[in-house]
Amino acid sequence: MKDYTMALWKIIAFTCIIFQSAESKVHHSNEKISPGFDDSSICAPAFNSTSEIQCFCSKDSRDVVRSAECYIVNENISQDDPNWAKFSYLKKATKLSFTNTRNISFKYIPKHALQYTKNLVKVEFKYGNIKTIDSYAFANLSLLEEIELSGNQIEKMKAFAFAHHDTLDKISLDSNNIVEINRDVFIDLPGLEKLFITNNKVAIIHDKAFIHLSNLKELEIDRNKLFSLNSETFSGLTKLMKLDLSGNSLEVIGDNTFKPLTNLISLNLDDNKIQMLDSNAFHGLVKLQLLSLAHNELRDIDNENVFKGLVSVTSLSLKGNRIRELQQEVMAPILSNFYLNSAALDVEDNDFPCDCRLEWFMELMNKTESAPLKLMLENFKCLPDALLRDRWMKKIEAEKINNLKVFEGDEPPAQNQDYDYYDETELNGKLFYTDIREYLNCTAYLKANNKPSKQGIVKPTTPPTTTTTMEIDNRNAGYFDESIFNTTKAPEADKNSNGHEVANQEERKEEEGNIEKNDKDNIYTTTRLATVSAKPLEEKTADTQDAMASDEAKSFTVVAHRSVQEKDEDYNDLFGSADSYFQGSFKTVVFVTVLNVRFLFY
Repeated sequence: MKDYTMALWKIIAFTCIIFQSAESKVHHSNEKISPGFDDSSICAPAFNSTSEIQCFCSKDSRDVVRSAECYIVNENISQDDPNWAKFSYLKKATKLSFTNTRNISFKYIPKHALQYTKNLVKVEFKYGNIKTIDSYAFANLSLLEEIELSGNQIEKMKAFAFAHHDTLDKISLDSNNIVEINRDVFIDLPGLEKLFITNNKVAIIHDKAFIHLSNLKELEIDRNKLFSLNSETFSGLTKLMKLDLSGNSLEVIGDNTFKPLTNLISLNLDDNKIQMLDSNAFHGLVKLQLLSLAHNELRDIDNENVFKGLVSVTSLSLKGNRIRELQQEVMAPILSNFYLNSAALDVEDNDFPCDCRLEWFMELMNKTESAPLKLMLENFKCLPDALLRDRWMKKIEAEKINNLKVFEGDEPPAQNQDYDYYDETELNGKLFYTDIREYLNCTAYLKANNKPSKQGIVKPTTPPTTTTTMEIDNRNAGYFDESIFNTTKAPEADKNSNGHEVANQEERKEEEGNIEKNDKDNIYTTTRLATVSAKPLEEKTADTQDAMASDEAKSFTVVAHRSVQEKDEDYNDLFGSADSYFQGSFKTVVFVTVLNVRFLFY
């Protein structure tokens, strides 16, 4: 029994020696990492810590660290410094941020720290000075969903910098100094849906740089220095839905540039230097709904195939370009899309001249069910020529004077609702097209474009005896036409052998003088001026001709208030008629009185 007891005590003593030896080794190891502190010292309060790496840690109810924001206090700490092993204390953290709280920036991705944090879902570096992203910089982080590297002065990404992360959903590289995107930087990232490279210096994207990102849905490369794209730039991005290329230096969009993007819904090309769109620039974008080309240098979009195939587009912005002409034929493939109540079309701030080539916008305004689009077209502005501007300003001044004149005893006339007075200086020399279109001979222009004659001239089938519309040359039709303001009877014209009227030049000059006189006489009227084409009467008399000439001047809007001049004329007619009546009655009375006196004498 005694021997058995002694043996038991020996076993117990030997076991204690083993445990003590093991504990001594662990303690010795901890002393190597940070003398006097265990790995938990990484989360110790700053005032009570001498560690070269410090973190603000957030723990759950079980005292387990779930997130941490870390910074270094020694800028010379190396990649293989033993202090990185303290991150084993953060092995269950799901979010980890590296920042420069002490104004000391990280200069690299600390791989030796990340090897202990395999449960990370998000890793973030802020305000660093990381020049290069090395290959496999985030290796072994198999649960990672988001990498945030914005604002770290990154210049280069090596091959396989982001590789083999099955769950990675988002990479943000905004506000760095990246100059090019090489092939094989993004490898085996089946879950990646968002890639942001905004506000860098990217000038070159190598062909097939995104070939491995088959599930990417959002790609933003705006505010960079891209000047050229080709049909291989976006190869592999078959599921991309949003592409932002705004704020670059692109000048030409070539054929099939976006052909691989068969599921693209939104394409932003704002604020580039685009001057030309090739005929197949948007080929393959059958699902595209929003296309923005605002603030570029487009002048004339005259290729009828450029928007062909964009069957889903309901929002198009061409704002802030230098467009002088946008033909209806160019818009024809997508025009009906803008009839929907969700449609949006912005063509403001361009250089459209005020002529009838803009008339199709008015047709669209009448057909669309979109309230914002209708409002935009109602306020659509264009650049008038000198003659049209002069006519418009005279009209505005006449309206202002007319509304200021009030006949004594009457209430002030209501302002004509057809015109809103505005400060022209705020429009940069432009006018509202809906205001000045009445001054354009658009009826003749549309007729000339629909049925052009061999000579390029629109002529009536029956020579009229009275007319207010001159013959229109196709090259000039649709621009401001002074002749539409001629409401007087046309001069008798000689007829040539072909039966066409040839106006006498002297009579035309005299007629133009009459036009000026009529304009001055009618300066205070509020009726709109309109082009009138009247059929000739079968039997012409002086009375019918006069009546016809007066009818031609009738406006197509109801005049709510007569002008002061018209009122004066009405009152003058009334008093003039009264004077004539009293004078006649007085003469009759005198004559009867004289007869009665003579009768008395006889």
